Amino acid sequence: MTFQPVESYPRIRISDVVADQIKSLISTGNLLPGQRLPTERELAAQLNVSRPSLREALIRLEADGYLVSGGRGGLVVADITAPVISNPLAELLLQNPRATRDLFELRHSLESISTAYAAERATPADLQKIGAAFEAFARCLSAGDDPNQLAEMDARFHLAIADGTHNVALIHVMHGIHGLIQESMRKSHRLINCDDEIEKALLEQHSAIHEAIIARDPERARLVAERHLRYVRLLYEQMM
Repeated sequence: MTFQPVESYPRIRISDVVADQIKSLISTGNLLPGQRLPTERELAAQLNVSRPSLREALIRLEADGYLVSGGRGGLVVADITAPVISNPLAELLLQNPRATRDLFELRHSLESISTAYAAERATPADLQKIGAAFEAFARCLSAGDDPNQLAEMDARFHLAIADGTHNVALIHVMHGIHGLIQESMRKSHRLINCDDEIEKALLEQHSAIHEAIIARDPERARLVAERHLRYVRLLYEQMM
């Protein structure tokens, strides 16, 4: 991430301009939750501002919840998309068959459009993140890891895709229901654990999603995502 040099304006504090630029980068998805900012010296040089002005902006952004301490004196971007559904509530909701069907309908809409947008808009850094998440999921699946770990890697892959859309509203919604989606995946992976044919199908479907995004093919990305979600939903209903 390269920050743009800041211009001075009459009657506008430099720290305000710096803070606005950082918030804009967060809102557009160019700065993602958990991403570490450059050191104060490096950031001041990139922005072409004094360190006191930069420090004033950073203190305000941290106080407002946009940045958090990342250890070793650094700052990282806060996850401002806090979950709207807690994991315990997600588990309770998913005990209701109707709620489970509703969630699959929601996932079908959100994840198919997310995959298409990511194929259109993902940056090279986004593609690297999506690829790393896919590889982690594939390793877990091949190693026969426990369903909880597999569900976490599965959800992380789909969240990486959502982050690659650069649609702030969509990213917020996907992060907000992350607990619900992960609990749904955990439940599904418990049911299908150790079935080689199903695991092979899931790996092929996730690979098809990843390849369509890499190929920058939004229509194919949407179709393979929809096919995957139909498969998972049917599988879940057959095993319940």
